[in-house]
Amino acid sequence: MAVLSTVQTLQAGAVATLVSAAGGGDKFNNTGRERFRVRNGSGASINVTFTATGAAGCPAGTLHDQVVAVAAGVEKVFGPFDMARFNDTNGQVSVGYSAVTTVTVGVEV
Repeated sequence: MAVLSTVQTLQAGAVATLVSAAGGGDKFNNTGRERFRVRNGSGASINVTFTATGAAGCPAGTLHDQVVAVAAGVEKVFGPFDMARFNDTNGQVSVGYSAVTTVTVGVEV
C-alpha cells in the first residue's frame, strides 16, 4: 500500500500528477479538503472503495465503506472526505480498487 503525495492546485492551474494504482490499495493524508482523482484507462469498469473507519458522517449512522464505479475510459474526482468517517489513526484515507491495470490515481488540494 503506497502513501500518495498531495498536489497543491493553484488558481492558475496545476498539472494533475497521476501514478499507477497499487494492487494492495493506496492511502493519502486527509485534512478534509483533499480530492482523489481516478483515471480508468482499462476496457472495463472498476470499483473504487474508500474505507470508512467511523460511523460519523455515514447515512443512518451505520459504518460502511463508500464504493463507486468508474467506467472504462473515464476520469472521476472524489471528495472532500469527512475526517471522522474516513481517517484512520494516522489521519489517512485508505483506497482499494477492484482492478489496477491501466488505472492511475492522484490527490489534490
